[in-house]
Amino acid sequence: MSSMSMLWKRRWALVAGASCLVVAVLALYLSPYLTLQRMQAAAAAHEGERLAEWIDFPALRANLKSGVHQRLALARQNAQGQPTPASLMGAAVAGALLGPMVDALITPDSLARLLRGQKPAQALLKPQGADKSDAEPSKRLETQMRYEGLNRFVFSVRQAGEDEDPIDLVLSRQGLFSWRLTELRLP
Repeated sequence: MSSMSMLWKRRWALVAGASCLVVAVLALYLSPYLTLQRMQAAAAAHEGERLAEWIDFPALRANLKSGVHQRLALARQNAQGQPTPASLMGAAVAGALLGPMVDALITPDSLARLLRGQKPAQALLKPQGADKSDAEPSKRLETQMRYEGLNRFVFSVRQAGEDEDPIDLVLSRQGLFSWRLTELRLP
């Protein structure tokens, strides 16, 4: 075999290896975008069961309970920036009520309404079964997507023209290419 054909084989092997590496990196980078696109399609089609495939309900509920409890505890602070005893007591009482309430309110249907841009109070408090007959929000949605590290991806959504902070839906990597909703940051 000539040295010229060996050189071509090495070049092709190098090009093939580099191409595979580029495809793998692109797949890793684009995987949360594809997951989010599937989640939005399921939400738009009112398919809560399909949407539930991409939601880690135990982690989502635990993170939401923790976030609300922390927000309540820090609602009132003294001059040193620490929570007051009254706010800590209120957070403790609310924490006892918060668990069952979050468990009841966080459903595939309520999360689908959040993905479609409804405000949290409207999305979480609608009765089951009312979802299919509801009119969609008339305003367009403003969305942002960003990585928060290698294993966390944040999708922010709100109605266009609204002044309030967006709702952040946080996806966490499960394996190499899978992502699941694990956190909800309410405004």
